[in-house]
Amino acid sequence: MIYPKLDRVRNGGKMSVELVNGLIKRTEYAADLLKQYKCVAGTGINIKQRYDGATIGSAGKYRIVGIASIGGQFIGYLYNGSTFTNIIYPGAFGTIPLGIDSQNIVGNAPPTAGTFQGFLYNGSTFININFPGAGLNTAIGIQGSSIVGQAIVDGVSRGYLYNGSTFASIFFPGASSTNARGIDGANIVGIATVSGVSRGYLYNGSTFTSIIYPGASLTSALGLQGSNIVGQATVGGVDIGYLYNGSTFTNIIYPGASVTQAFGISGSNIVGSATVGGVTIGFLYNGSTFTNIIYPGAELTTAYAIN
Repeated sequence: MIYPKLDRVRNGGKMSVELVNGLIKRTEYAADLLKQYKCVAGTGINIKQRYDGATIGSAGKYRIVGIASIGGQFIGYLYNGSTFTNIIYPGAFGTIPLGIDSQNIVGNAPPTAGTFQGFLYNGSTFININFPGAGLNTAIGIQGSSIVGQAIVDGVSRGYLYNGSTFASIFFPGASSTNARGIDGANIVGIATVSGVSRGYLYNGSTFTSIIYPGASLTSALGLQGSNIVGQATVGGVDIGYLYNGSTFTNIIYPGASVTQAFGISGSNIVGSATVGGVTIGFLYNGSTFTNIIYPGAELTTAYAIN
């Protein structure tokens, strides 16, 4: 609740205890709104005071990360709906941003061809993320200080959860390979290979739940927010994207595409990639309309995550 209008304080005047408490309550309320709507400086949210609550205006521009291939070289990008900003790990063979939360971006940057170095990027500085003893490291999803990804140790692929200081391995029971792709609160989604077949999973910290698209030969769970999960399924040899709400799968198929992949979700917006006429482009899908995301001059564009 937002309380009635506060009394005006003249320059040099003293504030009453009631007035100070009112200011504190308003500040706490505004901070909670910003947290709920994941707003960051510059996103342009408008909060209009009312006596019975608050009116939320535009939540501002979204932030999408992905990759573009130019001349065979992968570069990362941050896209706000109108402008692409390059994300390039210094000296790397390529830069692949895969997840975003507020100002923080995670991904991998191959120091040389065929190798992978996980990273956290805060907009100015790259911080390496290396699972102990791993020959391959990639950071894929992030929320707050929690990062999930994949590491290969002694030839075995595992998912991991990293809290900024400690790594915890994630192994799907009976799987030959596990990776972790997305995180929201205590829930993690990813891909596990069991008996040579890939399936999606949801992991709540103690229990794994398989996510298998009906009739699919392959299912991948790639991103989540709340109870909604997005991913990819191969059905009859065709790769389609999907949205899963815990009980129902809804297809996401880019018009005319031979391949559709849904990688990330934020609210009603889903990002991914589609292959049309042999060309891969990124897209933003709002539940009814696809909007192309194409990095200028790129042979390939993919959108991996949004917030």
